[in-house]
Amino acid sequence: MAQQTTTLPADSTSQPAPPPSCESLTGLITDESYQPLTGATVQVQGINDAFSTNAEGRYIVVFRKPVLRPVRLKISAAGYETQEFALNSCLPPNVALRLVPGTRFKRDGRIKKTTSTGKIKY
Repeated sequence: MAQQTTTLPADSTSQPAPPPSCESLTGLITDESYQPLTGATVQVQGINDAFSTNAEGRYIVVFRKPVLRPVRLKISAAGYETQEFALNSCLPPNVALRLVPGTRFKRDGRIKKTTSTGKIKY
């Protein structure tokens, strides 16, 4: 019976390569019925900036310096439950935020009331 041998790469004793870095992130934020959320906030852990979604619910985060993965995102919008998650790739998923129970909207789309914060005046 012949014995099998495995050849390891020459640099197999070195440390594992760091994960690739992300230069930017883009994504889509919607409500539970998949309607775009304008003005939702996207924050990246370790960055002192917040980014907002446009009228189509899309955001673009451009990093001044590449950020190593995993990147932790926090997504929030008034009247909706905040979501936090870690990204293991540079392709963030589309996110649908759920309404906070008791949230009511005016006809023009502004928040009228939530049970957790009381009346919101604009």
